[in-house]
Amino acid sequence: MRLAIPVLALAATAAAAPPASAPQTHAQIDVPRARAQQVIVQSRAFPPGGESGWHVHPGTEIAYITSGRLELQVKGKTTVLEPGDSFTMPRGVPHNGVNRGTEAAKVVITLVVDKGVAPRQPAKAP
Repeated sequence: MRLAIPVLALAATAAAAPPASAPQTHAQIDVPRARAQQVIVQSRAFPPGGESGWHVHPGTEIAYITSGRLELQVKGKTTVLEPGDSFTMPRGVPHNGVNRGTEAAKVVITLVVDKGVAPRQPAKAP
């Protein structure tokens, strides 16, 4: 009988927890069916002064900043991203990530790209 009381107390605590919030959609991407696709999940650290270099992807990139600050350069525009920020980069759009901060910037990246093609290809700076 002594075990029943703690178990009941634990069950009551779990039942009282608030429900999770409804999902928020940040991007919805059509994936071509004409070619095979693959999903690649990566993490990357940019040291202070580091950059990715201008490049494109044969598909879509979805990235989430976990720490530090990263400047995203796209089409003549620079956006400063901080922890909790994310971005989606469409197929074939040249872009560059630069860390001008004093601490490492860390990013989790998901690529949905053409299978059998290099997932990252160099591009000229605009």
